Amino acid sequence: MNEHAQTAINALECARGDDLYRARAAFRKCTLKEMNEEYGTSGKTRQQIMDAYEAHEAKINAAIEWVKRVGDTP
Repeated sequence: MNEHAQTAINALECARGDDLYRARAAFRKCTLKEMNEEYGTSGKTRQQIMDAYEAHEAKINAAIEWVKRVGDTP
């Protein structure tokens, strides 16, 4: 993998953040009912928040895989 691809991967890793990890820790003991209730003043349920963080994580992972494929081409 070339240096530019590795730099892009490092940037994507940083963009991942820790939101999903923190949400999982915060919501780990919530019941299904609690997961479907609005969380604070966010206007979203805990489940919607988790879904958004999981979607972000999936996009980051897909981008990293793409960079790896493109970074391997001469």
